[in-house]
Amino acid sequence: MINSIKASCRTLLASAFLLSSLGAGAAWAETTLRIVPSADLQVLDPMGSTADIVKMHGFMIYDTLYALDEHFKPQPEMVQDMQLSADKKTYRFTLRDGLKWHDGQPVKAEDCVASLKRWQARDAAGQLMARELKEMRVIDDKTFELEFKEPYGIVLESLSKVASNVPFMMPKRIAETDPYKEITEYIGSGPYKFDKAQWIPGSKIVYEKFADYVPRPEPASGLAGGKVAQFDRVEWDIIKDQQTALSALMSGEIDFWQNPSLDLLPIIEAAGNLKTQVINETGTQGTLFFNHTQPPFDNPKARQAMFYLTNQQAYLQAVNGNPDYYKTCASFFICGSPMETEAGLDALKAPDPEKAKALFKEAGWDFSKPIVILDPTDESIVHPETVVTVQAMRDIGLTVDVQAMDWATVLKRRNSTEPTDKGGWNLLHSYVGGQVVANPVWSITFSAACEKGIFGWPCDKTLEDLRLKWALADGIDAQKAVAAEYSKRAFETGHHIPLGQWNTFVAYSNKLSGVLTTQDVPVFWNVKKSD
Repeated sequence: MINSIKASCRTLLASAFLLSSLGAGAAWAETTLRIVPSADLQVLDPMGSTADIVKMHGFMIYDTLYALDEHFKPQPEMVQDMQLSADKKTYRFTLRDGLKWHDGQPVKAEDCVASLKRWQARDAAGQLMARELKEMRVIDDKTFELEFKEPYGIVLESLSKVASNVPFMMPKRIAETDPYKEITEYIGSGPYKFDKAQWIPGSKIVYEKFADYVPRPEPASGLAGGKVAQFDRVEWDIIKDQQTALSALMSGEIDFWQNPSLDLLPIIEAAGNLKTQVINETGTQGTLFFNHTQPPFDNPKARQAMFYLTNQQAYLQAVNGNPDYYKTCASFFICGSPMETEAGLDALKAPDPEKAKALFKEAGWDFSKPIVILDPTDESIVHPETVVTVQAMRDIGLTVDVQAMDWATVLKRRNSTEPTDKGGWNLLHSYVGGQVVANPVWSITFSAACEKGIFGWPCDKTLEDLRLKWALADGIDAQKAVAAEYSKRAFETGHHIPLGQWNTFVAYSNKLSGVLTTQDVPVFWNVKKSD
C-alpha cells in the first residue's frame, strides 16, 4: 500500500514537473510582433495630439463605434444596431454584447456618451456635429441616442472618421477629464492593452493582447471588421536612423517598418526576405502650418506671401525624389478626390518670390527679425520639407531661426502659445493622409475654430460656417461648390499651405501576412507570422 502511494506521488510529481515545463516553454514561446514606427510616442492621449503616431497608439488600445472599410464606407464596430427616426433627426445606437474595458468592467452607453462629449470638444468634425446636436442621452446600459435639431446626414461618417482626432471610446471616469488636459489612465476596449510599466520614451512601447476582446464576426476590411489579435505582444522599437532600421529588418530583428525612405526601395525590393506595400492608396499630402497668433504670421499678408514662396516641385523632390511616386497638387483637398479644386490657389501654380517679398513688406515685417521654424531632424519627411522652406525664405532676405529637435519634441512644442522668445514658434511642417484631407470637415487640418482648433490657432468664422455648410449640403455638386468657396477663403486668410502629394510604403518580413490596406496609418490586428 505504502509503495503504491509512493508510486502515485512520483507520478504526480513527474506530471507537475512536465506541466511546469510546458508552462515555461509556452511563456518562452510567447509570440511577439516587432515594429519600427515612424516616430517616437510621447503623447498618450488621443485627444491630445493629431500626430499619426498618437492615432496609431489609439487604434492599438481603443475601439470606435463605427469604422471605415476598404471602400470608405462606415461599418458598425462597437455598435450592434442603429435605428434612425422617421424624421431623420434621432439616431439610436445599441452596443454589441461582450464589450469590456481593459480593467474588466463592461462597456456601457454612458461611457460612449462621455467619450463623444470629450471628442466633440476637441475635434473639428465633432465641433460641427455639436453645433447641430440637440441632445445626447443614455437610454439604458447598452443604448444611447443622438438627437439633432435638423437632419444631419454625416453622423456615421463622423463617427468612423480616421482624421485626427478619432472618436475613440474610453471609460466614463476617464472621458470626463477636461478635454484640454491629458488623461492619466490609458484604458480602452480594443484588441491590445498598453503596458505603461514597460514604456520607455524614446526607446520602446509595449502592448499586450487583451484576452477578453471579442472581435466582430466579419472579416477585417480597412479599419472595420473583426480585429483579431494574432500576437501575445506587440513591441514598437524606436529606431531613428534609416540604415539601422533597414539592417534590423533585413536581419529579422524587427518584423515591420512603417516609414522607410523611398531611396531605400530598390534595396528592400532586392532583398529576398522582405515585402513592400502601399497601405494608403489615397496618398500623403505635405503641409506647412503658421502660428496665426504670433508675428509675422498674425498678419494674413505674411501668410499669403508664403503661398507665393511655395514651389511644390522642390518639396516633392526633397521628400520623395521619384516623380513616379509624387505629383504637384494646387488643392487643399487631396488631388483625385471629388472635392479637388484649385479655386483661389493660383499662387501655388506659379510661385513668385518677388511677390512674396513684397507681401512681407506690406505686412510691415522687419526682415532682420528672426522667424522661428521648428526642425525635427529625425523625421524623414518633415525635415526635408523644413530645409526647402528655410532656403526659400533666406533667398528673399528673411532671417530664419531654425531650431533643431526631435519629432516628439515638436509634437509637444507646437502646442505652445508663448512668444518665440519664450518657447513659441512661427512655422512648422507636417504631412497627412490623403483621405483625411479629402473634404473640409473630417480633418482638424481645416479647422478655424481659434483656441479650440488646430495648433497655430487659425481663427475665422467664415471658414467654420463653410465647413458646416459642406456638412449640410445636399448632394456632391453642392458639396463641390462649398469646397471651392472654402478654398478661396482659405487662401484669403492664409490658413495653411498644401505642399503636394506622394505615395509612401511600408516594408515588412515576408513571414508576415494579413497586413491591411487601411487607407491611413498601419494597424496590427489581423497580421500573422509564419515560422
